[in-house]
Amino acid sequence: MNIQNAVIFITVLLLTVVSFPAAAQTPERFMKTPADYEGPFYPKTVQHDEDNDLVHVAGRSNPAQGDILNLHGVVLNTRGEPQNNLVIEIWQTDPQGRYKHPGSSTPEQLDPDFQYCGRTRTGADGSFSFKTLVPSPYQTRPSHIHYKVWQNGRVLLTSQIYFRKSSDTKKPYSATPSAIDLQTMELTPVEPGVFEGFFQIVL
Repeated sequence: MNIQNAVIFITVLLLTVVSFPAAAQTPERFMKTPADYEGPFYPKTVQHDEDNDLVHVAGRSNPAQGDILNLHGVVLNTRGEPQNNLVIEIWQTDPQGRYKHPGSSTPEQLDPDFQYCGRTRTGADGSFSFKTLVPSPYQTRPSHIHYKVWQNGRVLLTSQIYFRKSSDTKKPYSATPSAIDLQTMELTPVEPGVFEGFFQIVL
């Protein structure tokens, strides 16, 4: 190799190293959370109270009745990097298996002290939290919580959280049954009537 060819080779090599995307050099560490059915009970009406505390409804003095679930989570990308300022939206049944939806139950059957759906944003570390109730199984469905992840008004993911509960005899009806572990969360009792859970969402 003469000097001219050597200079060309080194130049091309340096350009390749400099221009190679930094993100591509970071290996993927996590599998993406699979999408799942939105279901027929996505909220139709806008609530005046849509925060991350579903147990206390603004303007009402009594808390919702049922087992409390303190749900904590984090949103990452496949490289394990936290995803900041995303909107997490959840909706679910109450402990009687009722959604706040005209196709699920009549208004007089609903618990006025339960919020049924809520929203929050992820922090700089990708974390989010909700205070809600442990949902009930109904018909052929086990206990679950529906959720969407939003960014600038665009849905990044629609999926469901399932629970490892010995009392649930109904099989999760997931759109991706082979990846059901990525949608399943442990419920940890912390005191009578209060549970905690941690759920990781990977985009």
